[in-house]
Amino acid sequence: MHKISGVFSAALTPIKNDLSINKDLYLRHCQYLMRQGHDGLAIFGTTGESNSLSIKEKKNTLEFLLSNKIDPNILIPGTGSSSLNDAIEMTKHAANYKVKAILLLPPYYYKNISDEGVINFYRHVIENVAEKNMMYILYHIPQNTLVPISFKTIEVLLKLYPNNVVGLKDSSGDSDRMMRIIKYFDNFSVFCGHDTLALNVVKRGGAGAITAGTNVCGKLLNFILKNYKKENEIKNFHDLQKLLEKIRQVIDSHQPISLMKAYFSIVDNISEWNNVLPPLQKIKDPKNHKLVLILKELVKKIDPLISNS
Repeated sequence: MHKISGVFSAALTPIKNDLSINKDLYLRHCQYLMRQGHDGLAIFGTTGESNSLSIKEKKNTLEFLLSNKIDPNILIPGTGSSSLNDAIEMTKHAANYKVKAILLLPPYYYKNISDEGVINFYRHVIENVAEKNMMYILYHIPQNTLVPISFKTIEVLLKLYPNNVVGLKDSSGDSDRMMRIIKYFDNFSVFCGHDTLALNVVKRGGAGAITAGTNVCGKLLNFILKNYKKENEIKNFHDLQKLLEKIRQVIDSHQPISLMKAYFSIVDNISEWNNVLPPLQKIKDPKNHKLVLILKELVKKIDPLISNS
């Protein structure tokens, strides 16, 4: 049985005009995401522009969310860094608040890193944090980090920390690899990082999904993954999955963070939603941007389609 499972949104981080985190809007967005049926929130991940934020900003924002009644048991903060000490510091901070789990990138920047080097990095983090009940989800996104998390790395870490290393978020888009990991490692929580692949992964024994698209279509993915066993009873189940695929296709046809933030800037009528941190660039004139308008129309179809299920 998986130690952790469900659908978690890789939450966007709203940014003010001065490029600081808009904490009030962030809180509102987290509350919105939880109303969409999510089991929790993966904050400070790739979609949350984590690697463009300082540790101080992330610490202060985590504390702000918790002080405003966001339950730590729904939070999976990303604490990875190319700096080992920064990764340890941020992980300790999150662990002190008894968050649900930690999402931990491998060290990145250097090329041709050995499995032993990756394992050594994770060992230093886990042993320095020294929280016996803290759960870690490894984060495999080699197209960004250039550092894959191999089968050997998973195997060694599971032997060393069987109660701590509980899962993997796989954002590689390689569904065959995800299936092999599910088959090879018993009760190891494999979370799909791609919305359209999540259904097949969960059907084959995956633990759930941690995805970017859930910022705009969380209700849809939650409905699909939590009702897939009733697929034959839901007359339009195929249409639900098709809509999810269309939404993700639009998101992937542009820089996803910029596009989704532009979308929220017009549906929430809050111009600051459109801000992103350099080197990302915001979409100019979102109200007249073709992809933003297409995304808006697709998202409008979610509620009626679910209501007719």
